Amino acid sequence: MAGHYASLSGADEAALATTPTEELLGLDVVTAIGDDAQSAYIVSKRANHLRVQAAALAWNLCGARVNSVSPGVISTAMAKAEAESPSGEHMLKMLDACGAGRTGTPGEIAEVVAFLVGPGAPYITGTDLLVDGGQAAWIRWHRPR
Repeated sequence: MAGHYASLSGADEAALATTPTEELLGLDVVTAIGDDAQSAYIVSKRANHLRVQAAALAWNLCGARVNSVSPGVISTAMAKAEAESPSGEHMLKMLDACGAGRTGTPGEIAEVVAFLVGPGAPYITGTDLLVDGGQAAWIRWHRPR
């Protein structure tokens, strides 16, 4: 869900969407990040969304679709490690505050992917499906500043 927090210029988004893979690390939007791991993570996830959008036409012309899925906090070893880290208390409070009150499950993400690749989603392409129990919406619109 981190890609949904990015606030980039149109020019930076266009560059992330269309620059050949081997040239991405040289983009100004990437080099400006420096050693900020959180910003790097957010920009890399936003780049995934943008590249899916940019690739949709080519895949459509081949008779295929391309999408991405952005999970929120999912009950995995990574989420368990984060919950036990110094930022864990914040993460757990966010889950309660956003209304979900829990982590998602790997099975819930699998169901979303099964839907996207199945017969019920032939008109869905070039998009990112946010599956986060409302976390991104809470962060954007309801989190106390």
